[in-house]
Parts: sequence; structure tokens; C-alpha cells
Amino acid sequence: MIRYLMAMATGGRMAKERAFGPHQLAEWLGIEPRHVRRAETRGLIPPPDVGDERWSEGVAKTLPDRVEEILSVVADENYEMAQDAGKAGRRKPVKGESFGPHQLAGELELQRWQVGRAEQRGLIPAPDVDGKRWSREVVEGLRERVAEIREELGDHPGLGSIDAAKHLAGRTELEVEREDVRVLAEQGHLRPVGEFRGYPMFGLGSLDGLDRELVAGVVGDRQRWMERSVTAKEAAALLGWSAGKFEVTAERNGLVPGRLGRYDRAEVEGLPEREG
Repeated sequence: MIRYLMAMATGGRMAKERAFGPHQLAEWLGIEPRHVRRAETRGLIPPPDVGDERWSEGVAKTLPDRVEEILSVVADENYEMAQDAGKAGRRKPVKGESFGPHQLAGELELQRWQVGRAEQRGLIPAPDVDGKRWSREVVEGLRERVAEIREELGDHPGLGSIDAAKHLAGRTELEVEREDVRVLAEQGHLRPVGEFRGYPMFGLGSLDGLDRELVAGVVGDRQRWMERSVTAKEAAALLGWSAGKFEVTAERNGLVPGRLGRYDRAEVEGLPEREG
């Protein structure tokens, strides 16, 4: 969020556009390079758009909110199960064996995201082996609760704020952005169904249940703020000052940025010592 606000405060652009090779993209997303290759093969991520070998920063930024979805398909256990579908029945656990999250998902025939979400909600107990894995005894005891877990969690992990904005934009034909989703959540109109790496995930049902006029009001508020506000760089240019003089003068006069790191234009123009 801090990087996002910093980017918005500088006009939405980082100093230098980055490009990611497969290994760099994997490290940036917190997954393995093989997962990137599998996801590209299965169409879960777009092909490289920089020299047919690397992904642009713009494309890369569309992926973090989808990592859980991607792993639910291409993570090792699920991927191998998909490749071997129909060849063999589910493996029976060996006595004394323990299971990590991906293995637990395979054993219970759940998606990886369902395991994480179920643990968050207390539907699955915390790992009892080294705080990271589940014992065979716990797994066996969970088999009879699989239907309950599926019913509680549904069959979709939810959408991060970027994809949620795209979903709302498609449904309402409004120019919905990530900031609008954040505001709708802050106002209590959207309640996360879970989280991924600290970021909220929003269910399709709650997104589709939002009234179009409500969404339009939030979008309109943001658009009007964008029209009557400026970034720090724009404020300095407006006053004919250096960036440093603007920041120091604004701080001395108690002028602080509002939404999206932007300043009210009227307040900027009212700062003392304006040249001209």
C-alpha cells in the first residue's frame, strides 16, 4: 500500500519501468520458476510482452492478487494430480506421515486456497507438527468435515482489490478503480472473505450485490477529488517552486496530503510566499 501511495503521489509512475524474466517474476511473486512456466503454459498468466522473453512491470502488477488462484492450479500436488487424473486413485497416507498445506489440500480434495481460508476461520486446526504440517491423525479426522468446509467457503477464493475493481467495472460499466474498492470496504459495503499475504479478498457474491448507484457515488467522489487535487510535483509546478520548497512550506503550514497522496488545489494555492 505504501508503494502504491508513493507511486500515486508521483503521478502513478515509478522512476524506471522494470522488466521481469521468469526467475525474477517468480521471486517477485513469491512462487517457484516452475510455477511461472506452468501458469504461462496453461494461460493463467499472459506471455512475455518485452522482447518475447520478459514481462513488463505493467503486466507483472496484475499478477500478485492472482497468486493464490495460480497456485491452486499449478502448485506441485495439484499439478501432478491434474496430469495423472484417471491413472490412479488417491494415495492413502502412510502411518506417521505429516502433510504440508499443498499435500493436505490433495488429501482432502480441496483447493490450496480453501485450506488456507479454512485454517484462518478455524475450520481446520493449526498445524500440529513443528507448527507447519498436519499429522496423519489430524488429517484423518478432517475427512468427514470436507463437505462442511466446502459449503462454508464456496468454490471461489475471492478477488483482490485490483481484480475486484475490474469485476465491478465490467458489471456496472463504471470506471471503477482499486481505490474505490478500498473505500467501499472502509464504508462497510464490502466485507472480505479472507486475505492473501495481508491483502483482503472479496467474494463475488458481495461484489455482485453492490447497488450500481452506490458504486457510482464512490467513483464520482474519487473522480471529483482527482479533478480538484494535485500531486506534490504538480503543486510545486503550480506555485513555481522547487519540490523541496513546496514540501517544506506545506509542512510548516500544516498542509497534508489527502486521498491517494494528493493535495487540495485550493489549499495549495492559498499557501503563503507564493511567487508571482
